[in-house]
Amino acid sequence: VINLLPLPLVATPEQIRYLHKTCLVIKNALSKLIDLYLEHPEVREILPLTEEEEIWIKDTWTKAHRKTRGIWSRLDFHFDIYHPDWKETITFFEDNSVAVGGNHYAPTAEELITKIVLPRLRKINNNIILEKNEDIRTLLCHEILHQAETLGRKGLNIAFAEDKTLTSGITEFPSLAEFYNKKFGKRCEMKTYMVDPRELYLKGDEIYYKNHEIDIIYRDFELVELFKMGKGKHLNAMKTAFKKNQVISSIAGEIDHKSCWEVLRDERFAKIFKTIRDAGILKHIPWTKIIRDIRTDSPEGKNVELLNYIRKNKNSLILKPNRGYGGYGIVIGKDATEQRWDEMIDRGCAEFGKWVAQEYRRVSTRTFPVIDEYGDIVFEEYYTVYGLAGTPEGIGILGRASHKKIVNVAQKGGIVAVLRGH
Repeated sequence: VINLLPLPLVATPEQIRYLHKTCLVIKNALSKLIDLYLEHPEVREILPLTEEEEIWIKDTWTKAHRKTRGIWSRLDFHFDIYHPDWKETITFFEDNSVAVGGNHYAPTAEELITKIVLPRLRKINNNIILEKNEDIRTLLCHEILHQAETLGRKGLNIAFAEDKTLTSGITEFPSLAEFYNKKFGKRCEMKTYMVDPRELYLKGDEIYYKNHEIDIIYRDFELVELFKMGKGKHLNAMKTAFKKNQVISSIAGEIDHKSCWEVLRDERFAKIFKTIRDAGILKHIPWTKIIRDIRTDSPEGKNVELLNYIRKNKNSLILKPNRGYGGYGIVIGKDATEQRWDEMIDRGCAEFGKWVAQEYRRVSTRTFPVIDEYGDIVFEEYYTVYGLAGTPEGIGILGRASHKKIVNVAQKGGIVAVLRGH
């Protein structure tokens, strides 16, 4: 059961425009990371991959991949939505470009709120006019269609690929596949299949599921998860699909480490990421560093010994798994003991590349009405954060809320619908 808070949050047209523009600029910058990874050893140090992952990237990534967007991602961020200086409160925590959650839940939450809650609000005040955002499912579908068209694929057989043996956790794929087959199936002559990667195989140079030739694979697994599924024909099929750019997210999606922010803020690459700097977006990206024994810049721009800085500035930092998700493993400095903090720094040094230190920025709270165990309405404080899924066509917004400072649906948080005002 996923908790849906009954009161929506409302974004202004100005906020939507700014978030949309900012989202596209950041995504464009992140799309350059795979080429930087292949060209610069210092980038490979900040964005470490396993040897097997690196081999796959070198074997499958070509300049031709740059012709299509190919990456479906969600930028996780916070802002104080009703603050008069809301722009100053925006912080982008991380990028998620593989196995993105919320594609089904965000538009479904908006639909429930507009159908059930909004009519009751209008009985109180007729002037309340709120609208849903662009449907994330539709934005994703258009990206899939764009990819197929760019590649010259004549068919539209789409495989939603995930590990079917996993029985716990949150999966949206069955709901997405059903939605696509109902809404777009006849109109676009598109057929969506639920597939386990181990069910894929090659016929010549084409990828097949059962007797169906597959045009695009939308994946819900990272490479390391694919490798854990064992050896078999599916590995050749997936590798071919990556080479032919028939996968969303493409192989470039593997570069979604928390330490991406370190590369974007690195003065050595200032010219490459000039657009982010010129647009004033760098202030929204917190200081982030792979935990290692180096001298580097502090959040204040001073040259410091990194490990010493992290130890002495516990209350202004957090530690995170570089490639983790679900909010697991995050340590907030001000809430941790000195011993716990030192242990985590030592662990970061021992497990090179697996942990980052990030500047701590406050997450605001909002008061929501909720129904308690007796069926009564009570008011409670929730921390709120958001996720942006943006394309040139528009943005969808996933709102999340929790009693805990680490806000994540996977950790029993809830969803809050974010609607658009006028």
